[in-house]
Amino acid sequence: MQILTLVPTLRNGGAERVVSNLTREWAKSHRVTIVLFDASDPRYEHGGRIVDFGLRLPMSDHPLKSLKKVGSVGVLLVRLIHLLRQEQPDRIFSFMEQSNFVAIIAAALTGYLDRLHVSVRVNPSWLPSMHRILLRYLYRLPAQVIAVSEGVKRELESMQVPTTRISVIPNPIAKPDGQVIEPRSRSPLTNRFILGVGRLHQQKGFDRLLAAYRGLGQPELHLVILGEGEQRRTLVSSAQELGVAERVHFPGWVTEVETWYRNAACFVLSSRFEGWPNVLVEAMANGCPVVSFDCQYGPSEIIEDGRNGLLVPEGDVEGLTMAMARVVDDEALRRNLVIKGLERTRAFDIEEIALCWLRATNAGGRPDPNSGWVDGSQRRY
Repeated sequence: MQILTLVPTLRNGGAERVVSNLTREWAKSHRVTIVLFDASDPRYEHGGRIVDFGLRLPMSDHPLKSLKKVGSVGVLLVRLIHLLRQEQPDRIFSFMEQSNFVAIIAAALTGYLDRLHVSVRVNPSWLPSMHRILLRYLYRLPAQVIAVSEGVKRELESMQVPTTRISVIPNPIAKPDGQVIEPRSRSPLTNRFILGVGRLHQQKGFDRLLAAYRGLGQPELHLVILGEGEQRRTLVSSAQELGVAERVHFPGWVTEVETWYRNAACFVLSSRFEGWPNVLVEAMANGCPVVSFDCQYGPSEIIEDGRNGLLVPEGDVEGLTMAMARVVDDEALRRNLVIKGLERTRAFDIEEIALCWLRATNAGGRPDPNSGWVDGSQRRY
């Protein structure tokens, strides 16, 4: 099978990590082409060959914003249309709205809509109004819209995307190497620490994590926030104002994030909204107990509260402090969350999820109800 995958970059990000994992798995048995708007500064490994459209996009938090800045939509369309005609792929998978909108138009002009599958990675209700309008009309056209969670599916349905065109496939997780219940390597930090991971952006709620951390009142316990973004300076200033700056670390993006997961006292997701938080599953897969706000969407579909993680009502900063304290102070609870968390991640194994993508449509180009993702006794498609 010839698979063509479209994503703006392979820089840091959840969607980019998913493309990395999926293409490496698909490339074992299929011919894979990854089309990048900008192939400079790749951070993730991949399977198959890269086609670089060479646009050298600036980083942007909003879909289509960077494309507008460089006036490149027309250039993208021409290049993608030419490539589709040249490659004649059997499956086209597009990730992120700035790719999806362009892919839909190019596929319509080349007659490949029945081979196009667009993936929605975020809660669409948080997209800018113009993008929600485009989504409402354009997402009726491809063969399939792949929602990353049941919550995202419900939002798409509320935007009048036909239910018959929506499948739910969660993000995959690559299997860690070796034993992960105990740390595999020396901790990157001398002190015991709580971990947060993600873009330094308001969505990720690290301001709330800092406030919750301050409430712990355990000076020997540090906080590490991995990632980069526009809020770095603001968060550093907030840590100083809260009087915890000496115990809060911002290492930026790191290549060995697994080492941080495996040595953290717990991982905390403080996001205001998500589509499907990869970092929760990554932490669980690396033997790290997790605490999360019950934001929309994803955490409640991953965590069974008290069994494989702790869920805190959205926005309850004091509750987040208490949940972190429970995990940090109760070794028996911590160990149980690790064991049950590892069990939970088996549902997101890369081999099974990669197959779901390939078999999610039948020969007629519509979602196949007999081949959706299965979690326990519930089939999701």
